[in-house]
Amino acid sequence: SKSLKECYARGAELFGWSKRNPKNGQTKDGNLLVGYGMASASYPVHSSQGNARIRLYADGHAVVQAGATDLGTGTYTIITQVAADSLGLPMDKIRFELGDTNLPTTQWSGGSTAAGRVSSSVYLAVQEVWQKLGKVAISDKKSPLYGAKPEDIAVEKGRLQLKANPAKGEGFADIMKRASMSDLEGNALGKYGAGYEAPKATVNANMNKKEEAAPHSMHAFGAHFCEVHVDPELGTIRVTRWVSVMSAGRILNPKTARSQVIGGSIFGIGAALMEQSVRDPHLARYTNASLADYHVPVNADIPNMTVEFIDEHDPYVNAMGVKGIGEISIVGVTAAVANAV
Repeated sequence: SKSLKECYARGAELFGWSKRNPKNGQTKDGNLLVGYGMASASYPVHSSQGNARIRLYADGHAVVQAGATDLGTGTYTIITQVAADSLGLPMDKIRFELGDTNLPTTQWSGGSTAAGRVSSSVYLAVQEVWQKLGKVAISDKKSPLYGAKPEDIAVEKGRLQLKANPAKGEGFADIMKRASMSDLEGNALGKYGAGYEAPKATVNANMNKKEEAAPHSMHAFGAHFCEVHVDPELGTIRVTRWVSVMSAGRILNPKTARSQVIGGSIFGIGAALMEQSVRDPHLARYTNASLADYHVPVNADIPNMTVEFIDEHDPYVNAMGVKGIGEISIVGVTAAVANAV
């Protein structure tokens, strides 16, 4: 999926880009010069894979395990949400365990891969649980699903039911208790990027046409819009308005995703206007190796920031259609500031 044009259009609308004076140096706020700039953002999908395990209990709770990490980016939250949604359980009935090498192996948090990889492996592990339960139900004469074909069964909020007749079905707890099952385990390998192809994505593809055949180029995209005030006498620059619009497949949690984009944009503003590493020319050591000398933005340096996401579906990238946003948020930020100046 590529929604870069949509990012441009929505960002320009939120920012009021068409209302600006395009002539340089002609817009003022008192004695301050006002400048407007924008820049594109693109970040590639770094292919990776990882494992996850789900154990669903008949009493209505589940344990989710993956040897992942949470750097403060919200992995605990989004994976708990994915498991809860896939199992049809409240979030407080999910316990997500990570950060231990004894857990199912998965790769590190880096390259904006964790959300897409771990969410997909958890989602697929849940599907294995439903497949196992479906087999139990269709072989149980007391089940409303007895004798049904596996492909005719759907799962809705923890209830297994016939696709053609949703009224005919039952909850997972009833199936498990009748079979004297206290719990049931599902395991899966989730792939992010290369190596993953949703069957539906290429079933009708014309392999003679490159754009329809795998493999695909995979990226997240975005656009940043910036307003600056420049003091022509002092040379000071202050960012006064900011808009970021991102397209990164399915957004698992808009609140935590927005926070990541805000954080990355602030990093970029700091890189553009404040941060500078100074080395001793004789010893090659950093001479400003503390926050007293190495300046980074604080709250007073940053305006209210508007962040939105373009809703898009990507069937090629992974089972959940999720792309990473951890690093794309800083891409293009310094360019937007520079263009505004």
